[in-house]
Amino acid sequence: MESNQITRQPKQTRSIKTKEKIRNVAYQLFCEKGYFKTTTNEIAKVAEVSIGSLYFYYRDKDMILVEILDRYNESFLKVHESMDLQLEAYRINPRLWLTRFMEEMIKSHRDSKEFNKELKILSHSMPEVDAVMEKQQETVRQMTLDYLKAFQDMLRVKDLEAASIVADNLMSSIVDQIVFQDNPIDDSRIIGEGVDAIYQYLIGKEYCENTQKSP
Repeated sequence: MESNQITRQPKQTRSIKTKEKIRNVAYQLFCEKGYFKTTTNEIAKVAEVSIGSLYFYYRDKDMILVEILDRYNESFLKVHESMDLQLEAYRINPRLWLTRFMEEMIKSHRDSKEFNKELKILSHSMPEVDAVMEKQQETVRQMTLDYLKAFQDMLRVKDLEAASIVADNLMSSIVDQIVFQDNPIDDSRIIGEGVDAIYQYLIGKEYCENTQKSP
């Protein structure tokens, strides 16, 4: 995959919509058929554009995937930005932060569930995709670390960098369980138990009880 190639950036509204349509169709086909089983001719056909038009915007199928991956990563940054706006409310109620954080990650993964599965397959054969997956994981870990720093005065853990990795792994396993597995109980129950476990690890039972006793 030649990720350093640059796609043409359309300026006219019609050209922008055409490029978006090609990318969206490619995303859909990658999810439905898989990346390797999808051809540029098929993408062009479903997008109702000529193969020449497709190659005008994208040099090859790899370049379409690169742009999709860029958009995919942007979705995780938007989660971080939206939660930042409510940081003060989360300081008052850290459980709410943990709950919302997992709920947002679950929603983001569900919105791209099939693509997520395809990325896990591609990561074994495409170093560039593996790098994107690692970058995504690091983005989420950094988000977790940022919140731990904001809550530092109420935490029982001292090594925030290590704690961010532990907490992130716990949340990721819960998110994956809910998104990719068939569970016999309601999602909210799993999230609730997960929040309790992570809360006890980060903040502890004593702080929780003292907070509840405060007027």
